[in-house]
Amino acid sequence: MKKDKKNIPALYRQKFILALLKAFGGSLKKSDFQRYLFLYNNEMSHNPLYYFIPYEYGPFSYQVYADLNNLERINIITNENIIILKNDYNYFDSLKPDDRHNLIKLYNKYKKIKGEDLLSYIYNTFPYYAIKNKIKNNVTIDSNVLKDEQNITRSLFTLGYEGLTIDQYINKLIRNAINIVIDVRKNPISMKYGFSKKIFGSTIKNSNIEYIHLPELGIESQKRKNLATAEDYYNLFKEYELDIIKNHNSIIKDIQGIYFQKNRLVLTCFENEKSYCHRSVIASILEKKLGIEAIHL
Repeated sequence: MKKDKKNIPALYRQKFILALLKAFGGSLKKSDFQRYLFLYNNEMSHNPLYYFIPYEYGPFSYQVYADLNNLERINIITNENIIILKNDYNYFDSLKPDDRHNLIKLYNKYKKIKGEDLLSYIYNTFPYYAIKNKIKNNVTIDSNVLKDEQNITRSLFTLGYEGLTIDQYINKLIRNAINIVIDVRKNPISMKYGFSKKIFGSTIKNSNIEYIHLPELGIESQKRKNLATAEDYYNLFKEYELDIIKNHNSIIKDIQGIYFQKNRLVLTCFENEKSYCHRSVIASILEKKLGIEAIHL
């Protein structure tokens, strides 16, 4: 069969989900599709293509959701309650040998398990993903998985999303019982899916976590253009600290109030390494005022 390039997405992970869909007959209920993909990434693969968060009706991936929308946009699938592959291209041949082998294993193991039976298996095998579930019938949840937030120590965290998918990021919030995210980016725009302000804020709120953007605490991008050495960062952050103390002390006081009201909050920005991010300066100021030590996730 001649390859039609219109049928072949550029991203490997998208080729994989099309191969999975093909393996299960070319159509799947959207809920079962997410569950089979979850099981592949958690039982079959050593290098997950996707990450999932606990959601009301089973494990859910925002990245999968976005990829399905993109595949529908280029007319490869119908993406409604039932996902339907719209061509007969053999995506299986596009996969790496290990993925081909493991996808066959997935199909043979779970082809007869669907719907609520599939969800119950996931919840009992991976109880963390049941913590948001509204109906926990026939599900045994380890007491260590569900934490009583009233008994969790009040804490200040910082977190950069560099190197994370939106689903990995949300899992860090959930696993650390974060109650509110304070975004300290000057311009909350990102080329990475899920991290621009509108989607970012709504995704966080969908996990019952509050979101606040404080652009006043951001650093102008032009000031970061020529940073090359540790001394450059030191000088920038020293100037930034003096600016905060002089001009934004009221905002710092507001964050202190939020800390005592919400118990567990995280300052968030892009850089994974805190020493290269201005959130560490904000955290340092708060540490001194609150008499605590921030935890860098």
